[in-house]
Amino acid sequence: MGAQDRTEKVLRDIHVLFSKAEPFEGSKQRVVVDKNEVMELLKELNGCMYDMMEEYELTKRSRDKADREAQKKRDDMAFEASRNAEDIYAASIMYTDNALARIGDIMKKATEEVEDIFHETEESLKKERQEIKSNQLDLKGQLQELIDTQKYLRLIEEENRRIASEKKKDEGEVEEPSPYAAIKPEIHINKEYFAQAGIPLEDGEDSQETEEDSRSETDLKRSAELSRELDEDYFQWKEQQEGSGEEPDHRGRGKGFSLFGKKW
Repeated sequence: MGAQDRTEKVLRDIHVLFSKAEPFEGSKQRVVVDKNEVMELLKELNGCMYDMMEEYELTKRSRDKADREAQKKRDDMAFEASRNAEDIYAASIMYTDNALARIGDIMKKATEEVEDIFHETEESLKKERQEIKSNQLDLKGQLQELIDTQKYLRLIEEENRRIASEKKKDEGEVEEPSPYAAIKPEIHINKEYFAQAGIPLEDGEDSQETEEDSRSETDLKRSAELSRELDEDYFQWKEQQEGSGEEPDHRGRGKGFSLFGKKW
């Protein structure tokens, strides 16, 4: 029987003892009881109280122990959860680091590929620029040849007039106006194009006025025929010069020779 049950029994016995006791001299407040029996009940009640206190202490210790064990269990669970969280955090950091490393490798590879494409494009553009520059130089040369051709035609006309004048003087004839004098080619020069191409224009070439003289139908036919022959001689002579590798001379030759290497 436990201390609590024994205590309850002792209290019941005391209650029964006092309820069955006889009144003292007819008093309703006082009774007559056996002293020894009451002392035994009190002694037993005292023992029950000590037993209850011990049980309480045991219960408290057990509860404290249970609380300590529960706290320890909670601490262990928290530590385990914290350790697992740290492991998860470390794993996530490692995974993130590996992912960033892979991204860095991909970006590096992409950068190298872009640089290769850039270098290839740059080389291609350099080649295109060189080709364009070469074409510009060729175009400038052709334009310069065109200018030199017009100059050369004027020099040819002047040389032919000079030779014809000297021949007529030697023969004692009166100098007649040269049929080439009336041949004035009409030349239109694009100043803006020459400025962009970097070709300077000489004085006297900026503007040329077209002069028209009234000539007879016979003079026109004769002039056209002479101009055609002159052009044929010039281009034939130029092809010969280019075939032989000699540089064309744009200046007048000595007396007795035309500008195309022909004797007069």
